[in-house]
Amino acid sequence: MTPRGFDRTLPRFLVVGAGLALLYATLAALATSQLPLPKALASAIVWVLCIPVGFWAHRRFTFTARQAHRHGLWLYAATQALGIGISATVSFLLARGSFWPDLFVHLLAAALAAIASYLLNRRFVFPHPKAR
Repeated sequence: MTPRGFDRTLPRFLVVGAGLALLYATLAALATSQLPLPKALASAIVWVLCIPVGFWAHRRFTFTARQAHRHGLWLYAATQALGIGISATVSFLLARGSFWPDLFVHLLAAALAAIASYLLNRRFVFPHPKAR
């Protein structure tokens, strides 16, 4: 039994976000260590490729009791621009071009971006019906 007023979106967001962060961090570490691209660019490309996956996962598993804004995918993509900025900045400053250290760097970037993402998604992308 769930206490009245308990919002399950945060625990669900954390589980879905952890999976997305692991996917992103692994792909970004591979990209920054294997592709002949600037590290920040490689990291940003991977982040962009993960946006549709993230929107679908959050719509399907996190914000199940809420309806996405009618421009939800575009709003989600806009909120992820902040995540791309965080990711590219962290990669530029801290990525070394070695898989294991870069994996930690990208997990850090994903965690920072997750905080902003949750707040923006909850408020704008998947708003509470009363907020519309």
